[in-house]
Amino acid sequence: MEKLRRINEVKLEIPQDFKAGMRTRGIIYIDKTLEKDLEMKSIEQVANVATLPGIVGASLAMPDIHMGYGFSIGGVAAFDLKDGIISPGGVGYDIN
Repeated sequence: MEKLRRINEVKLEIPQDFKAGMRTRGIIYIDKTLEKDLEMKSIEQVANVATLPGIVGASLAMPDIHMGYGFSIGGVAAFDLKDGIISPGGVGYDIN
C-alpha cells in the first residue's frame, strides 16, 4: 500500500513500478472512506491488467472494486485492436 499515491479526493494511483511488467499505471476511483476497505488482491489485479499486451491508457477500477477471477470486479481496460487481447474476465464470466 505504501507505493500507492493519492492523486486527488477520488483517485488513487498504482504507479507503473508497482509490479514488474506493468505497461501503464493503474487508477482506482475511490475516496478515503472506501479506501479503508480496499483489498490488496484487488489492487494486485488492477496491476495485473496493466501488464496485458496492447493496453491503451491506464488500467482502471471503479469505486465498487473487489476481487474477481482475473480483472477486479469494477475493473475497466481498453485494448488496441491490432496488438491487444480480448478477455472474457474483463466482462465477467456470469455476464459474458
